[in-house]
Amino acid sequence: MIKPEIQFDIRNCLECGKDLKGRLGKKYCDPACKSAYHNSHTNEAEAEIKKVNRIIRHNRSILKLLSPEGKATVRKEVLDQLSYDYRFFTGLFKSKNNLYYLVYDYAFSPILDGVKEKVLIVKKQEYMDKLGYELWKK
Repeated sequence: MIKPEIQFDIRNCLECGKDLKGRLGKKYCDPACKSAYHNSHTNEAEAEIKKVNRIIRHNRSILKLLSPEGKATVRKEVLDQLSYDYRFFTGLFKSKNNLYYLVYDYAFSPILDGVKEKVLIVKKQEYMDKLGYELWKK
């Protein structure tokens, strides 16, 4: 009886094109090629998500910097000078008097004090996890 020869599935690495030998389903010759392939094939939607997350993290770091005690009132121009981007936040909380824009574990509420624009910055509290308003309420 003749023993069948073991056949290896030979293909090419999706990144560098080298011949692949080994288990079925193998797509890359090494972890570096796997990473390079996935990094180069990140779609535009992923790039946009990364951009927005970077902006939100930057916003959070500004709020944390300006509110070391967990609560502070600062002039809006201070946030502007630090390149705060008001378009991006992670949630909303409406209290009786204020609307808070959540940025992970910090929040800010715009205040108009006479003609001065200010921002109330607070460390997020547990009660802020509730919506504070009805989405479909008329």
